[in-house]
Amino acid sequence: MMCGKLGAILVLLALAGCAGRAATSGDSPQTQGCLISRESEELAAQFRDLRTIKGHFQEGDWNADVDTWMGRKHQLMLQLGTRLGAGDCRRAQVVQLLGPPDLIAREGDAPFDSVSRLAESEKPATGPYELLIYHWRGTHDFLYFTAQGETILNSGWWYAGD
Repeated sequence: MMCGKLGAILVLLALAGCAGRAATSGDSPQTQGCLISRESEELAAQFRDLRTIKGHFQEGDWNADVDTWMGRKHQLMLQLGTRLGAGDCRRAQVVQLLGPPDLIAREGDAPFDSVSRLAESEKPATGPYELLIYHWRGTHDFLYFTAQGETILNSGWWYAGD
């Protein structure tokens, strides 16, 4: 009986070892990236679908899902910004999940300069960085991810304030 239990435990341990990639001593959060949950993948898929709909702010008809404050697209973007902007995701992971950004803004670009003047804007201590911008309501309001090289440092929002 004891051998049967020990065998079952060994099988479970072996299966657990195959369940995912184990970090090696050379891995760091910078090279490994963040863990993407199934729920995050589903939220991103919904966002990608809504992203294709042209709402009022993109010269289309008013659409509550994409144009309304706290509409479905806005809610998805808020959740994705929180999940992917925690500082441990890689740039490629964000782009793979959300699709290419609508704009990559650098110093000297109007959206970059506007965001960098926000009191709540978190900038890296040193070195250049970019903003990966995902429009919510056209260029009117947007989610941005602060990227330095391949690392996503944080996320934030630009709201037109009207």
